[in-house]
Amino acid sequence: MKGLREPVGDHPSEVYWRRRIVLLVALAVIVAVGWLIVSALSSDGAEPSEPAAASSPETSTSPTSSVSPSTEPTSADVEACAKDAISVSVAPNPANVPAGKQPKFAVTIEQTGDVPCLLDTTGKNTKLVITSGDERIWSSNDCPAEEPLIGKEWLLASGDSKEVQAAWPRIRSAEGCATTGDAMGEGWYWAEVTVAGVKADRVQFHLQ
Repeated sequence: MKGLREPVGDHPSEVYWRRRIVLLVALAVIVAVGWLIVSALSSDGAEPSEPAAASSPETSTSPTSSVSPSTEPTSADVEACAKDAISVSVAPNPANVPAGKQPKFAVTIEQTGDVPCLLDTTGKNTKLVITSGDERIWSSNDCPAEEPLIGKEWLLASGDSKEVQAAWPRIRSAEGCATTGDAMGEGWYWAEVTVAGVKADRVQFHLQ
């Protein structure tokens, strides 16, 4: 204990006290530097959690998409489809119709113009006509009291298409809803479809 309070050696006691003070200061500096290093490391480890909070404001931009529907055209904004803006095709389904079955036809309507247009298929210029050779057998327009062949109105954008099905009841008809009541027999027939004044290429089919 005496060596701690009263240094023992050849030098004066002031020398030993100065050495002790220098040693204590060095220890204090080492401790302070170590504490700073530990604090820096711990603060670096907490930084990755900060970006999660920064990302939250991005969700506030989504409501801007709500304005787009107002630019869509309505039937009041567009004109009727021109004939050169409509393409019509027809295919028998099937081409060989079993006995006792109604012939059916798949009709595809495509809008080929550059701007939206309104297609009206409710009038007499939309029809299905069945022929055999040069003989007219049946027309969907012969009986005005019956439901129209398609009877719909569509707002079509450029490139839009619609698919509908038409059918023939396999009988003869005449204007004014007159029918013979006779079912048509086996043989080859032609179907010609017109939609809003636009004719499709006629197609041949067979009745068994």
